[in-house]
Amino acid sequence: MNENVLRHESKKHGKDNFPYSVYHSLIPLYLKSFPLHWHDEMEITFIRKGRADFSICSRHFVAGEGDILIANPRHPHCVEQYQDSEADFFSILFDPELLNSSALDAENVQKITDLKNGSGIFPEFTGKGESLNQDLLPFLKPLIEMRHQSYGDFQMGVIGCLYMLFQTLSRYQMKADRTVSEYRTDFSKIRPALDAVINHYEQKISIRSAARDCCLSESHFMKLFKKTTSKSFNEYLVEHRIRAAAKMLRETSDRIVDIAGSCGFGNQSYFTRMFVRHYAMTPGEYRRQHSGKAS
Repeated sequence: MNENVLRHESKKHGKDNFPYSVYHSLIPLYLKSFPLHWHDEMEITFIRKGRADFSICSRHFVAGEGDILIANPRHPHCVEQYQDSEADFFSILFDPELLNSSALDAENVQKITDLKNGSGIFPEFTGKGESLNQDLLPFLKPLIEMRHQSYGDFQMGVIGCLYMLFQTLSRYQMKADRTVSEYRTDFSKIRPALDAVINHYEQKISIRSAARDCCLSESHFMKLFKKTTSKSFNEYLVEHRIRAAAKMLRETSDRIVDIAGSCGFGNQSYFTRMFVRHYAMTPGEYRRQHSGKAS
């Protein structure tokens, strides 16, 4: 089994020599949730409108307009729709190594090293109106507004804004606490079950088999999975299957009954019921509204 499929997002962000990207997300139009994952890059998210439910390690935040969230490198995180709210937000991902330079003094180089290896972290949430939030906005907004020129005539501007963001955040850098360390340990324990969902969601996966893969008793596994992901294992599995089905509805012309079966739903009526619960519309309605849109 490939252990990196879920726990370490393999998608390349930006270019080889310029590891930087800005993503625009709309909930629930583009997605209703993004599953628990982590990557080597630092991720800064700015909420432009609406509200969404974010989890970073074991901490949960209902973020609203103007709030800023930070997923430090290698920290597992996810986002999902908050109740029936819509959300419009931008996520800026970059490798801290992009800022490393021979011109930096030893203290600043160490701060970048600490961020990359997880021994030093930045605050995960700063609300609208807070002093840190206001200090970050002048450098976040140009990155968002000029995102389409990131690899062209604004590339030097990107570097300048990232340096200023890092300079501002470095005043708040702290040592990783025990909670983060514990979360990583818990996450590693349930990783085989998460990998099984990603790699084999179309197959029958029971709590018993998932617990066995994790070398845990069923009761311990269920408690640990809920603690780490904020969802039961069955909820997590069904949500992943529904996301896979939604992608197929958008991108293929396959029959709905075939999509249901290929995503692990043996009963189409159950599939439809779960789909309506997650997207507030039937699979057919979803296809008509979203066919041809990017995943």
